[in-house]
Amino acid sequence: MHNYAKRVLLFIFFIAIVFTAVLYGFDLKANPYMLNKFGDQNTDLEKKYVMVGGQTIGVELKTEGVLVVGLADIVNNENVLTSPAKISKIQIGDKILSIDSISVKSTEDILNYTEENGIKPYDLKIERDGIISNYSITPVQMYNSNEIKFGFWARDDIAGIGTVTFIDPETGRFSAIGHGISDADTGDLIDIETGVISKANITNIKLGKKGEPGEIIGYILKDEENLGTVYDNTDFGIYGNINEYGVKYFKNDLIEVGSREDIRIGPAQIYSCVNSEIKKYNIEITKLFFQSRPDQKSFVIKIVDDELLQLTNGIIQGMSGCPVIQNGKIVGAITHVFMNDPTKGYGIYIEWLFDEIYNSDKSQL
Repeated sequence: MHNYAKRVLLFIFFIAIVFTAVLYGFDLKANPYMLNKFGDQNTDLEKKYVMVGGQTIGVELKTEGVLVVGLADIVNNENVLTSPAKISKIQIGDKILSIDSISVKSTEDILNYTEENGIKPYDLKIERDGIISNYSITPVQMYNSNEIKFGFWARDDIAGIGTVTFIDPETGRFSAIGHGISDADTGDLIDIETGVISKANITNIKLGKKGEPGEIIGYILKDEENLGTVYDNTDFGIYGNINEYGVKYFKNDLIEVGSREDIRIGPAQIYSCVNSEIKKYNIEITKLFFQSRPDQKSFVIKIVDDELLQLTNGIIQGMSGCPVIQNGKIVGAITHVFMNDPTKGYGIYIEWLFDEIYNSDKSQL
């Protein structure tokens, strides 16, 4: 009798779900958040409007400290192959914060200091996986040269091209690229000290193809005033503040911010500037993922616009951050391309970008 009652209750529960879906027009396949929305009592959230992006920009980031991106063997003045960096247990991905307690801001700081002090043991303060330690390293003089070397390659800045997703007119904050900027040599997310965004000039488009992503080729207009300051590089893109010059450059119509409940499988658009002017291009949202916490891959899109396919053959590097628009709302941004099919890629829910830009303060929405 107990099992019978249990089966009846389960049947009633199932019928109730089906009835609710029919009554309210829910398409659970098209949007997995619909029942979650039905149970949400907080339905009076104030609408949020932003300036939609799509502009191609140049990004210049200055790293915090100096990043070790490679190790090298040195032929010393005795014609012996050695590597002080390897001997001292220096690793690729290490962040050099200081040398002999002197703060390091650039590779020039290290070069200038060692030129003045010559061959001797140097104390490097290094951050590795969030842990700060001290390492002693003694450089060697190169064979048939007066140069002294530690045996590591280092980098203190990075530059590239990306796309702005949105600007919040209330705060002046912007979001761009949709995913974090990682070092090409180490693959690690770059900790930045400062950064700027500027206008960029597109000179060519490298078409995407299976197994080889395409690319927007261009250069940063460094002679012109920059558009804003970057203050953070996160897993979900770069964030910062637009300056007065940038506000005029990005001025655009406001668009409502959509939620996860608003997005549907079906037609949508992206804003992009691959042809030197911002245009809307047609896409299809083909799959949605139910997520309870931020992730770079929230949904799958497919480029279906003939003009964009002629220009790029799909999603290419530099398009990351392109805003995704559906039913008059900004619902996400492009983050990645499928390596086996450049017409397809991932997008991130716009909510996750707002969570990151406002440090999970959802009241800002």
